[in-house]
Amino acid sequence: MSAPREHEHCGACGFDGAGYDDEALLDALRLLGATWQALLVDAGADLRTRPGPGVWSAIEYAAHTRDIVALHAYGVDQALFGDEPVYPAIDEGLVDAAAATYAEADPEVVAQELDGHAQQLARLAGDAGPAAWSRGLTVGEERSDVRRLLEHALHDALHHIDDVRRGLDILRNSG
Repeated sequence: MSAPREHEHCGACGFDGAGYDDEALLDALRLLGATWQALLVDAGADLRTRPGPGVWSAIEYAAHTRDIVALHAYGVDQALFGDEPVYPAIDEGLVDAAAATYAEADPEVVAQELDGHAQQLARLAGDAGPAAWSRGLTVGEERSDVRRLLEHALHDALHHIDDVRRGLDILRNSG
């Protein structure tokens, strides 16, 4: 008998991966590009404005999300087609270096790339089928199966959509 699957959960935003059946999870991933596109258009003149110290702007969160979804698409590909690959932990310096360019990103390009990575992620997992989602990879000390990678990519994207909406509300209600 296998151990019960551990789902992604976030007390801060309320995300619970257990609330998504397999098809709903893939459908939610497929909608990310359109959701982010609409959010970036809605940001308008506030697109590059940070709502407070240490809080990213809408474009910064979108570019970060694009990169996280791309990383997870790569991870799912490796988990499905590799033999339980193992990678070193991701160096925080790499994350900081990528973030340094987020503020200048082109919102149309970011939205298109985010959509492409999200579609790729859903396509890879959908084509393999849920029976293959127990395959995994290890990054640093942590092993993640495909289902967990899908949940984490969705959670990160939805969490940051909420961050952007809160930030835009702050900016629009502060004047």
